[in-house]
Amino acid sequence: MRYAEYPPPPALAGIVDKFWILEGQAPGVPEPIIPDGRVEIVLHFGQPFDRHHTDGRVERQAPALVVGQMRAPICIAPGGTAGVAGIRLAPAATRMVLRCPAGEITGQFVEIDALFGSTSILRERLAAAANDAARVRLLEQWVRARVAALPAREVEAAVRAIADSNGAVDLLSIAAHAGISLRQLERRFLADVGLTPKVFARLVRLQAALRRISDGEALADAAVACGYYDQAHMARDFGHLAETSPTAWRRYAGVLTPLFVSR
Repeated sequence: MRYAEYPPPPALAGIVDKFWILEGQAPGVPEPIIPDGRVEIVLHFGQPFDRHHTDGRVERQAPALVVGQMRAPICIAPGGTAGVAGIRLAPAATRMVLRCPAGEITGQFVEIDALFGSTSILRERLAAAANDAARVRLLEQWVRARVAALPAREVEAAVRAIADSNGAVDLLSIAAHAGISLRQLERRFLADVGLTPKVFARLVRLQAALRRISDGEALADAAVACGYYDQAHMARDFGHLAETSPTAWRRYAGVLTPLFVSR
């Protein structure tokens, strides 16, 4: 399968983190997608994926959906010929694009058509587009028309500080720098990002550790570099948020899961 990411144009830099395209023949094997602190808008112009639930249920995804913030992995299986165009929103922009508090969709898959009306014409155009550049232009046009306002500066600044430190940051200092209390910061984060600052920071740190381990760094070194107290602390976070261990992640041989580890 082919996966490619594309940066947004300057006018959308505070709204979109990345546009992405995934296409090709899929093996149909269920794989987990590990939470990364981002909300995704997913448009299938090929065969929709199946979601495998922990109770054994298998559910066909809607052809167009919003994946809210996740605190645990979701297991999906592409099958047949995949064609997916994605909009990975900047964390602080979720409420500004979806026009609802981000916390209301945390842990949920929401059909886009229920929020914005039918996307069938857009998906047809994505399928017929000559290349990724044309698809990205379609995504840019679609998201531009749905931005209600710019992200709140204090939330955007807090997100940036957490990301720049790989999650190892003092949240009280961030709130003080923004001129608000920690409780106010938490409320604004839930409304705009869909998570508390603490959970968002844990996901940012987890993703940093996933990257380092994938790149071959020793587990103990990755733990220290990412701000964990020790390797055991990192293992606990892996268990809670990724439902795997650092050792198992080092050996992971799947195709889909590594594509969605933040870079």
